[in-house]
Amino acid sequence: MSLPGAFPLSVPSTSPTEPPSLYAAREPIFPRRVKGTFRTLKWWLLALMLGIYYVTPWLRWDRGPNLPDQAVLLDLGGRRFFFFMIEIWPQEFYFVAGLLIMAGLGLFLFTSAAGRVWCGYACPQTVWTDLFILVERWIEGDRNARLRLHHQAWDLEKLRKRAVKWTVWFLIGLAT
Repeated sequence: MSLPGAFPLSVPSTSPTEPPSLYAAREPIFPRRVKGTFRTLKWWLLALMLGIYYVTPWLRWDRGPNLPDQAVLLDLGGRRFFFFMIEIWPQEFYFVAGLLIMAGLGLFLFTSAAGRVWCGYACPQTVWTDLFILVERWIEGDRNARLRLHHQAWDLEKLRKRAVKWTVWFLIGLAT
């Protein structure tokens, strides 16, 4: 017995002998461009986070003769870790363990108090997703243009745009 207006619990099948299909085709998502104060802040933070990620390996720090001059370096051959003016040897690992415990607790406390701020603005998943969507928007256009491109038949324009987008995505992944 079913209530009027209630949805059936099972999916109707196309034939009495065939079981119902539980597969749904992939539906692509085409986000709209958002403008505003918080979105501008998010773009600035994206540039800052990616800048830190890509520039840090190239920073130099003078430590004196016969020492590496890279600011942040994990020296596996010399069994030590350099972080700007700090040099950590294996026997000092308890400092690193303490720092990691404090960082974990700090991350826990921060995300419990302001988790949306972390997930929405600084999480690496969000930063790279925004970067890939930005590249897609630059190459294929805004939401309506991407919808039109998705629904149009494969021709040279669609193939060119998709190939350029995927190539740029590959280069970003390669640089990462």
